[in-house]
Amino acid sequence: MGDSADQQTTQAPGGGADRPAPRHGRAALLQLARWFDDADAATAHDIFTAAFTTYGARHLGSLSGGSTAATTSWWNAPRAHTADSRATSALPVAPVQDHTHQRARLRDEAEASAHWRRSAAHEVRRALREPTGEDASVHLSGLASQVVMELLTAALGSEDATRGPVSAGDLELGIRLHAQRCPTASLTLRSSGGDLTLEGLRLRATTYAFHPAEFDSDTPAERNPPETPDTDLWPARQA
Repeated sequence: MGDSADQQTTQAPGGGADRPAPRHGRAALLQLARWFDDADAATAHDIFTAAFTTYGARHLGSLSGGSTAATTSWWNAPRAHTADSRATSALPVAPVQDHTHQRARLRDEAEASAHWRRSAAHEVRRALREPTGEDASVHLSGLASQVVMELLTAALGSEDATRGPVSAGDLELGIRLHAQRCPTASLTLRSSGGDLTLEGLRLRATTYAFHPAEFDSDTPAERNPPETPDTDLWPARQA
């Protein structure tokens, strides 16, 4: 069937006898080329517009007020002057809301939360400075207890505590919590939110950069690593 399968009877531009004109494929392109070849300049523009639905540039201006040559680049041609139009609406335009105070409040809340979490981490490092014994009880604030649970969950989830000591730390808080399995150990964490008893685990808190080879070190310097003083533990008093 080829390219002649889909045809329609069309009169060629500029007059002439009616003849079947292909609508698709190579034959249609050849027919379009013949129309361009037989047409004058004005007719060729009309054929181009009808075939490709493409119109000439209308955004170019002219210094003399006339039309701009087709060979003029839009880069060098003057701008076309058009009347300014403004969008109209039946409803008044709402003013842009000022969220300055909201952003300041959220920033202050974030800074306060970070400050109290650093204070809680400092409390945990003091309370668990030494490895807990076989029957230990530690009193912590609610936020400090939350820090312990976050680090303990991360430590037990990252490694197998049955194979050796595990640890997890928080660089921003400057703390690392170490946990070691001990079948005879029992630790009770007491806070305002209630008591939590951990069976078979011993805990120890150090600075973030401290990585002991063993849970219990024989070297005094390793058992009590020097803590970096928290300069921002309490906010500076305003003058």
